[in-house]
Amino acid sequence: MLTKADIKQYATRLAPFRGVFIFIVVMMAANWFWKIFVQDGNYDTDVRFLGINITGPFIFEQKEIIRVVSLVFELFNVPFAITHGTMFEFANRQSSEIAWGCTGIKQAFIFACIIAFSRGPWKHKWWYILAGLLVVHMVNVLRITVVGVVLSHDPEAFEIVHSYFFKYIFYLIIFLMWVMWEEYFFKKSLKKAEKTGATANQ
Repeated sequence: MLTKADIKQYATRLAPFRGVFIFIVVMMAANWFWKIFVQDGNYDTDVRFLGINITGPFIFEQKEIIRVVSLVFELFNVPFAITHGTMFEFANRQSSEIAWGCTGIKQAFIFACIIAFSRGPWKHKWWYILAGLLVVHMVNVLRITVVGVVLSHDPEAFEIVHSYFFKYIFYLIIFLMWVMWEEYFFKKSLKKAEKTGATANQ
């Protein structure tokens, strides 16, 4: 039977992993929340949260992604055409639609939740979340660009790159941004607070 001393000992041993545990729990909870309450199927005409139409930001991000990716394709001479306003069609007659799930908004939401529930002062969290959202957007643009190039040259590799490789890369980058927050910004603010407190007590 576990005693209070045993529990305290285990808690002490697990303390260094507290942040990782919070990261995993918040990521899973945010993902679950999105799946339950946000209706964003690839063939839905709009996006809804608890029945409320929230399609606006998705349309904006969809158009922005198409605009930027088109510029990259033109820069690297990748032949393409835009059909139906949301679909890239390539010279080999393969096509890829920028659906709601391609906007990266879900990943941005998960990242924001992770930082919001992480340790640290909100005076730093808010700007770090905004910076992270920009990183998520840039990674998503890179993802769609690479997926498009793969589809135009090797359609058989599309599913692996689209559904597996970049899916895990996305979450790896979110994890690395969280590590940077925990190991640098949070600890830096903690040391600053301790230094300020020590100075005040002198």
